[in-house]
Amino acid sequence: MEQIPLAVARRESAGKEAAKKMRVAGSVPAVLYSGGQDSQKLSVAMADLEKVLRGVTGGTAFLSLAINDEPPRMAVIKELQYDYLGKKVLHADFYEVSADQELTMDIPLALKGEPSGLSGGAMLSQSAYTVAVVGKVADIPDELSIDVSAMQVGDALHARDIALPGGVRLASEENFQIVSLHEVVLTVEAPAEAAEAAEGEEAGAEGEAPGGEEKDSE
Repeated sequence: MEQIPLAVARRESAGKEAAKKMRVAGSVPAVLYSGGQDSQKLSVAMADLEKVLRGVTGGTAFLSLAINDEPPRMAVIKELQYDYLGKKVLHADFYEVSADQELTMDIPLALKGEPSGLSGGAMLSQSAYTVAVVGKVADIPDELSIDVSAMQVGDALHARDIALPGGVRLASEENFQIVSLHEVVLTVEAPAEAAEAAEGEEAGAEGEAPGGEEKDSE
């Protein structure tokens, strides 16, 4: 899987006031976690982090963290904390990984081809846009695809139908539905005026006796 470069820096400051000053200056406080090692306090430029997040179309991204002048370190985003509007990142947690480490990740899913059963009265509905897989970092692809070209009306494809690369297996349920092809049924309703006229005719008919005479009122 491709690694997205992201420059970060070490920081000594900690606490709410220090974090607030960092955000005002255009940086986001962050922490890098490594298995069996002490966590490291970092800072990352807000503009750089937002650029990375915009480039992630789905699933989980692998990052190449450049900490000061040290060799890059591979990591994934463990958690992001946003403001109350859900727009501005307030804090980021990264988790360091290695190429031979096995992870469970959500991978973007693309549809391949055009269904042979697609016609004017059919619709292709995609219900899932990512799928969870397990594999070593070096084996996990940036994207997975599922071939829909042979689908007919009434068909559905599931997670088990995805062609996975070697060394990668499903973490999602095999029967998890990805896409379906179904016929669209249109219901045409009568205009409101016609419906009201029909109701008026029924009401008039109820007020007449057989032969066209009015019924006696009780």
